Amino acid sequence: MLRSMVEAFEVRVIIIGNNIAGTTTAKAIRDADKEVEINIFTEESVPYYARPKLIDFVAGAVEESGIMFHPTEWYEKNNLNLHLSSKVDRMDGAGKKVLVGVDWYTYDKLVLANGSSAFLPPFKGLPKENVFTLRTLDDAKRIRKAAAGSKRVVVIGGGLLGLETARALATGFPELDITILEYAEHLLMRQLDHEGAEILQDWIAETGTKVVTKAETEELLGEGDIAATVKLKDGRTVECDMVIMSAGARSNLGLAKEAGLSVNRGVIVDSSLRTSDQNVFAVGDVAEYEGKVWGMIPPALDQARIAAKKVLGLEGPDYTGTIPSNILKVMGIDLTSIGTVRSEHETQEKGFEEIRAVTADKKVYKKFVLKDGKIIGAILLGTKKETGKVANMIKEGTPVESIRDRLSDPGFDFR
Repeated sequence: MLRSMVEAFEVRVIIIGNNIAGTTTAKAIRDADKEVEINIFTEESVPYYARPKLIDFVAGAVEESGIMFHPTEWYEKNNLNLHLSSKVDRMDGAGKKVLVGVDWYTYDKLVLANGSSAFLPPFKGLPKENVFTLRTLDDAKRIRKAAAGSKRVVVIGGGLLGLETARALATGFPELDITILEYAEHLLMRQLDHEGAEILQDWIAETGTKVVTKAETEELLGEGDIAATVKLKDGRTVECDMVIMSAGARSNLGLAKEAGLSVNRGVIVDSSLRTSDQNVFAVGDVAEYEGKVWGMIPPALDQARIAAKKVLGLEGPDYTGTIPSNILKVMGIDLTSIGTVRSEHETQEKGFEEIRAVTADKKVYKKFVLKDGKIIGAILLGTKKETGKVANMIKEGTPVESIRDRLSDPGFDFR
């Protein structure tokens, strides 16, 4: 059945995805135009929730209601038609319609904000019933239930999500024996250098959580559908009652591929966030701009606000990229990673300069990456008081020659 929904509207917009990118796009469109019809389709059974708060939910620090970002009334107030448990099975660009169940819904403009899914590496022995990923509220519920009956947990992946999941489990289930396995030479390869990662690893060890680096998983062993041992490629083994896979995410490209859109790692977009179909836009984790899929909240917000104007044909800035910025707590420790954070070998080869500062007790570590007399990247570990100032200096390209010699002083305060 073809459903055009409300014929009275001059412009009909469909947004696929009820995440931060999709919801922000919907609100920005509504703020700019009170009349346009906006329909949001999501596979999930609940309205948009703050995905980072899934960590607090696993830890038992908040209930389900505490992670919801907007109540149902908010959608009604903003005249946003939210379709829960409504998977879009197919896009028809030529007909400008999407298939949901047995019904086709028409649009004038469509925004792909269907995000990404947790990546499950092709390890031997998968699938297993006690192997989990953390991406959705349902995932978090399954993890909490399994953790309540477990003694030993292995987290495969020492990135941000892996470390935060380990912290959540340690907080909510203090009796658990937790081991983090990271295949690379140190934790947080995208956010930290080797020295900073060593300091972080020492802090994590003090909490009782074990960290094993250069640990490449080969196989999950166990009887039937239950994993009991994680076997590494070097022959080492780690016993477990449950396993959390935290090996990154991949853009959800099925719909776009089937619709004939240009894709690579993500759905390829131009500076207007427009795909190869002029009536279809893409934002957030599913979008790829100039070869990069960001997979972070700040770019999703930037893209959503720009795409909203482009969808409506309004004047507005183009998207030119986002300075990568993570301001977090990792295992309870403040960490800020902004801009270009490179290894020493890379910076020397390409004319960059690195300046480090660390307190005597190794509780605060700072690293600044300079080029042409300006800070283009920074790591602040164990402190957050200078985050705003440093971020602004990077964004504005502020010359730092007058304070360059003080950057190696851990006590120097940018403020």
